[in-house]
Amino acid sequence: MIQDFKNLRLGKFSNIAFTKLICFIILILFSCSQKSNIYVSSCDKGRVYQKIKLDYLLKNIDNFRGKYVEVEGEYIVGFEESALCVGSNKERALWVDFDDFVYVCPLISSKTKMNLFGKEQAYKDMYNKTLILHGQIDVNEKGHLSHYKASIKNITLVILE
Repeated sequence: MIQDFKNLRLGKFSNIAFTKLICFIILILFSCSQKSNIYVSSCDKGRVYQKIKLDYLLKNIDNFRGKYVEVEGEYIVGFEESALCVGSNKERALWVDFDDFVYVCPLISSKTKMNLFGKEQAYKDMYNKTLILHGQIDVNEKGHLSHYKASIKNITLVILE
């Protein structure tokens, strides 16, 4: 069927122009289908992250001391608050520690090449959104007023869904 279209000439349309048009349409459709914003650090160094459900992680937090994990949840932010929650339940949450590590190893958008914490303040797009994070579990850092079971730090990947 594609060959039939290629052989069809509409006015000044050549096979090359038609092929370029089809490639352009496919490119547009592909770029529109990417809904996630992905921010990656170049400091990742090929680490392997264990994909884990947030609820399971919180129930078994001591088993993940110092481990590198991939975890998904709702990001809640506010005054003295930066947490990844199971649903919107703040009682089942992990403190998200965007510390100095993100300045040493900035998180750069795969689409726009902007720094998540740069002057454009792209980080504001994360507020109250579902995030996937790569980071290291720290059971000693428990967030503001030690309200959380642990924290995730040294974050090398943020996916906003």
